[in-house]
Amino acid sequence: MGIGTFYHQFPDKSDLMRFLMDEEHQYRVHAFDTLAADSADAFSAELVRILAGSDPALLRAMIEACGIDDRLREFGRSVRKETRERLAAALARAREARNIRRPALDSSTAAWATLEIGDRSTDPTGIEAFERAVAVLIFAETDGAGHTRA
Repeated sequence: MGIGTFYHQFPDKSDLMRFLMDEEHQYRVHAFDTLAADSADAFSAELVRILAGSDPALLRAMIEACGIDDRLREFGRSVRKETRERLAAALARAREARNIRRPALDSSTAAWATLEIGDRSTDPTGIEAFERAVAVLIFAETDGAGHTRA
């Protein structure tokens, strides 16, 4: 692609970053929508793979850009909200498939926490611990007396 074509498509850095943010968002929501809910271990591992598959440098750049550019910040908030909602729906399907009646966290809170942990987990050696944390967030239940079982 020629430089003129590139600048025609993305007149400024904000437009390029918005495009990249939307691409990342579309990848994640599609992946969340197609997550299989049948096995807790497979579900947690696949979810971690989706979240860890993002380029950490790109994610940091997106976060920094949202801190500088008001227009990007609003766009980032809107895609993050939809991402969280689609992940919450996937978590609800997985819980239903496992017949979890009293989850320790509602799906929306578990989705929020999972995304926050995912944003901060850039160390590939910590993937196993991340999977365990995700499994607890998603599949832990209360015993009715306020105690949580994982």
